[in-house]
Amino acid sequence: MEAADLLALLDQQQFRRLRVIENLLREKKTVSTLYWGLRYRLLYLIALDKKMARGALDAPAQVLIKRGWAETGETPDQVRLTAAGATEQAAHAEHPQTWANWGMLDLLAARQRLLLAVQVVSQYAHSAKRYYPLATDLETRQAVRNWFHQSKSAQLPEQLFDSLKSSLEKLPPVTAGVVTDLFTGHGQPGLTADQLALSQERTAWSVTLMQFDGVMQIAQDARESDHPLSALFRPLWQSPVTRSAQQTLAAVSQGRRVEQIATVRQIKPGTAREHLLEAAILLPLAQFPYDWLLTPPMRAAFAASLTGPIDTWQYTALPQALQDRYTFFDFRLYAIWCDKRGVGDA
Repeated sequence: MEAADLLALLDQQQFRRLRVIENLLREKKTVSTLYWGLRYRLLYLIALDKKMARGALDAPAQVLIKRGWAETGETPDQVRLTAAGATEQAAHAEHPQTWANWGMLDLLAARQRLLLAVQVVSQYAHSAKRYYPLATDLETRQAVRNWFHQSKSAQLPEQLFDSLKSSLEKLPPVTAGVVTDLFTGHGQPGLTADQLALSQERTAWSVTLMQFDGVMQIAQDARESDHPLSALFRPLWQSPVTRSAQQTLAAVSQGRRVEQIATVRQIKPGTAREHLLEAAILLPLAQFPYDWLLTPPMRAAFAASLTGPIDTWQYTALPQALQDRYTFFDFRLYAIWCDKRGVGDA
């Protein structure tokens, strides 16, 4: 990731921790990372660069600081944009239009399946039986092979072309062009992200984000049962919440208390509470039982004591009587509830 890529992830008002952004990209999903990912509006970054080295964002941050586009906070890890940086960001930053749904799909696997499926169908359309398939993992090869044998027909190439064309037309022209240039087909070796970045004077990361944007748009359209890629993508749709957290959430939704759940599942109560915070962060407001966990008296008590922007709230700054009555879990859940409702950011 280059300085221009980091620039797009920063904010002028909010100091953002580089370690949080790194951990999101590397899929280090602690509750703290997820919470601040929510506050930064960067949860879509989860697992997009699992091999990123720790500290990889330090050098790009220093470039931004030297250019006068960013400044540090209380620690070198906290960075925000200057006025000049915000101007630069507004002039050049590009944001994916489908990012809000990225957590619902195994995006990396979907990309691999799409690229191989396009190549296979293109070669089939030209009756080519000898070609070098894209290098990918065994699971992707098996999935595409099974899909192709089930979907193969004389109409498949035209159906796939029309479907892809329809999806790409919903994207910005530049994004659609990037997605198309990365496809490999009969007589058309697809470009790599690095090659495309060089030819368009972009960063490889920005090219990758555009590709993910295209993959997501195609996958969303493929949820229609008559879409030629429907069966290929169907197994890749997922809950953003871990299976263990889903089990804890289901038990709470049935009226069980955290201590009971912990005993039955043989986990610590603290672990069960972390499950619930994870679910609250990653799920829409209506899919979490806030009414059960945040009682009216609790909400009133927190509302009376917590003022100003959410990012300035601190549990240890609450009156001691309130800390004695409510736990940090209650405090954090209340902050998430406020965030989801757009309260506390004025």
